[in-house]
Amino acid sequence: MRIRHSLKSLIPVILMLASARIAQAQSGPPMPGMAGPGMPGPGMPMAGGQQIPGSYGMYPPQSPYQGMFEQTYQRDGTWFQNTIGGFGAANRPRDWFVNLDYTKSYNRKLHGLVGADGVQTYFQQNDPASDGINPGLSFYRYFDAANARIIPDLKTNGIRLSGGFWNPDGSGFLYSGGYQFEGTSKFDAREQELAGQLSTAAALQFQRDAGQIGYQPFILDRTDLDIVKNDILAPGVVFDGTDTVSYGTYGSTFDVLDRTLLNLYGLPTTSGNLPIVVNGETAPYDLEFNLSHTINTGGANAAWAFSPVYDNDKIKVRPIVGGRYFRIDETFQFDGASTLLAYTDDGDADTPINAKVFLPGDGIIPTTPTVRTYVAPIGPTSLIVYSYINSHVVSNLSGPDLGFQYELGRTKGIQVTGSTRVAAMFNNERLKMRGDNIGNFMGIEVVPDPITGANISTRMYDTNTSQGPSLNAFADTDSSTHLSPLFEQTFNAQVPIFDRVPVLRDMWQLEDARLSVGWTFLMIGQVADPNDSIVYNSSPVTGEFLHYQADRSTFYQNTFNLGINWSY
Repeated sequence: MRIRHSLKSLIPVILMLASARIAQAQSGPPMPGMAGPGMPGPGMPMAGGQQIPGSYGMYPPQSPYQGMFEQTYQRDGTWFQNTIGGFGAANRPRDWFVNLDYTKSYNRKLHGLVGADGVQTYFQQNDPASDGINPGLSFYRYFDAANARIIPDLKTNGIRLSGGFWNPDGSGFLYSGGYQFEGTSKFDAREQELAGQLSTAAALQFQRDAGQIGYQPFILDRTDLDIVKNDILAPGVVFDGTDTVSYGTYGSTFDVLDRTLLNLYGLPTTSGNLPIVVNGETAPYDLEFNLSHTINTGGANAAWAFSPVYDNDKIKVRPIVGGRYFRIDETFQFDGASTLLAYTDDGDADTPINAKVFLPGDGIIPTTPTVRTYVAPIGPTSLIVYSYINSHVVSNLSGPDLGFQYELGRTKGIQVTGSTRVAAMFNNERLKMRGDNIGNFMGIEVVPDPITGANISTRMYDTNTSQGPSLNAFADTDSSTHLSPLFEQTFNAQVPIFDRVPVLRDMWQLEDARLSVGWTFLMIGQVADPNDSIVYNSSPVTGEFLHYQADRSTFYQNTFNLGINWSY
């Protein structure tokens, strides 16, 4: 047999009834009166505990059943009275509650191009006569700049603890604290490009069988990208410009390069105060182009809720005033890899000698013979350029907030609670950036030499990073304090469902618990964007590097929560 804990509250009542006693208050001050012969003095009790009529003796007897809180109010011309009992174990001057929730947040996207705005495209800088490079290429994505919004939606998981208490008059205290664990969303341009193409093994099998579906598959233990990085273009290896080296099943040098070098994206940069031809160029990436967005957030708030300004049987509305702290830790990361090889499928007369030219839609087409000619520049100690940017922004926000809290429904049934709050937050921002090899590593063909045709001007030092950071490496920091407006809207539903579910209804931990489901929308203005705050200005040989100029936008989170609510 299972005995509910609430029966404990009846024990004092039973004991009181069994004692048959009357609880009285303490003696009050005596009242002056007439004392005659045989009469007790003023304020003195008579024999048997009787009080002299008209005298001022004991206070009126106090009932143990009277309420500990009474409230009288008027609504629509009718007077009402709320009375709350206060005896024994049932005496609860405050109603406490607590929520423990799992949370899932959908965070804002980053803004702006990954690179500088208003810079000539890779197509433009390789078509100086503006007569096209080859037919159809102008309608093709040709090492174009990527927008940071191309990074997939960033979702994070977390935990939140909230609760408080309500006083008999309807006022109360509310608190909440939570943390969203670090999450990362990545965009891999190479993976996206290869998703619609044949795998290397399938392509080789298809080529071997002359376009037929064969039954003898290729078993490969390496990837094309691995061969390019560690064999064909490895540091210290002389480039096989004559296409005479064979890699067995994988084919010759040019065969592997044909399958590996892809038209990914470009990164445009301005060139500062000393432009060579025009102010800005786009660097092409044909091996890797990866973007990532990382974030973790957390904070806490506390507020005092006043007595309801509107209260009926189903709806309560209370003003609330409090304060909060919130932290945003956000990182933008770019990682790229590109060859210094020049190659062309079908360039025209004014195409620079160091251009990378693809036919529209070119990719892994195993039945098509190699048509590209790969040329390595003279001088660089490494034919692969590894580039990266890491931009880290931390925003610490604190300040007062105010708003309204409301309840819909009854406490014992399904109840919906929510709040609307606004705040003025002091935002202390710290920005920190580092990177290497950002800029047009291919260089610009300025005035071709009539003999060698190799007059290439570059703004960058040697890009080799095999022994550590190059001379193109950079770092920058920035900080500021300013005001950021905040808006928060929350809704939560408490559903008494556990007592209807087998097994769960027998767990003492869930005896007074309800299922909690909710949603929170948070919007904060004037928060620095870790990508859009970068000034993409790069000309290392003239002392120009990427640096910060804070660009702020709206930060927002949509958070869904699922957990347990306890009331006691």
